[in-house]
Amino acid sequence: MGSDSSRPTNVVRQDRAHYYGAMVSKLIKYLPGICLMFIVGYAGKIVANYIPHTEYVLFAIAIGMIVRNVFTLPKFFAPGIASYELWMKTGVALLGARLALQEVFLIGAGGIVLVIIEITVAIVTAAYLGRLFGLKEKLASLLGIGIGVCGVSAIISATSAIEAEEDDAAYAIATILLFGAIMLFLYPALGAWLGMSDTAFGYWTGLSIDNTAEAVATGFAFSEAAGNIATIVKLSRNALMGLVVLIMALYYARQGITGQVQNQAVFLWSRLPKFLIGFLAFSLLATVGFITPGQAKILNNASKWLFMLTFAGVGLSTDFKRMKAGMRPFLVGFGVETIVSIVTFTLVYYVIGLVP
Repeated sequence: MGSDSSRPTNVVRQDRAHYYGAMVSKLIKYLPGICLMFIVGYAGKIVANYIPHTEYVLFAIAIGMIVRNVFTLPKFFAPGIASYELWMKTGVALLGARLALQEVFLIGAGGIVLVIIEITVAIVTAAYLGRLFGLKEKLASLLGIGIGVCGVSAIISATSAIEAEEDDAAYAIATILLFGAIMLFLYPALGAWLGMSDTAFGYWTGLSIDNTAEAVATGFAFSEAAGNIATIVKLSRNALMGLVVLIMALYYARQGITGQVQNQAVFLWSRLPKFLIGFLAFSLLATVGFITPGQAKILNNASKWLFMLTFAGVGLSTDFKRMKAGMRPFLVGFGVETIVSIVTFTLVYYVIGLVP
């Protein structure tokens, strides 16, 4: 029962027409914003061609910021622009096809201790500065998790896990977005001034920049090699998001502030970034030879176009009006970001070295 064969042909045709019509309508809704991201991203490429020794990434983001904050964009652009995270996640997954699995594990294993130190420093510093500036404990926790682990995604996951208020999440997200925008432009300049190698800069970026999109963008703004390393190191941080959020949820549960976590395994799986699995899957397929070098090149080119949409989307999503989160969260965020940047730079200096 219920199969197409048991229903009148005209009804089946109407249902299919309705289904495909709904799909087309949904695609059309996203098309204007995606086209705008493409135009902005490609404009960044054109500008970069006329300025020696620069990467298009920063120009794509800067143009996007100008368009978003100088002009009033019609609402029909919003759905497509909001899809930039999908392109980022897909691009990161496809990036795995060009990186051998042993290289991924080598960088990830080499950086995992550094990642744990960075996360610990961010959360402890946020808790201390939060008390010092009189922030609510949960707001300080959200800032620490966002800065330490995975930016906005970690904040959203932790908000429900520790039952924080919506205003706390909004303050934390606004603060994260503000510093993400600043670091996008500050880090490559600092890296060049300090004469950092691609490896050192990639580790530093992957360890210290909050959102995945901004971390990837900043790495590639320095060089392609730095972008690859930054992506892998950042994914190591992302992989720990579920565990960190779980620990924080259990901490607040023990204080009697939130409900108990019923199934820790299910909780961890629900918080695990799924595009990390896609990245590892493509890397495995390339490593065992299932993906040929020619196919890997095609997937690599596809990831570059998707990243172009992502970088433009980051700029077009940066609304400076949303970043007026008040001085205390801003000051705490500034303090945590500064300490994390200094600590991770020091770790990279002594463990990796700044130059080849």
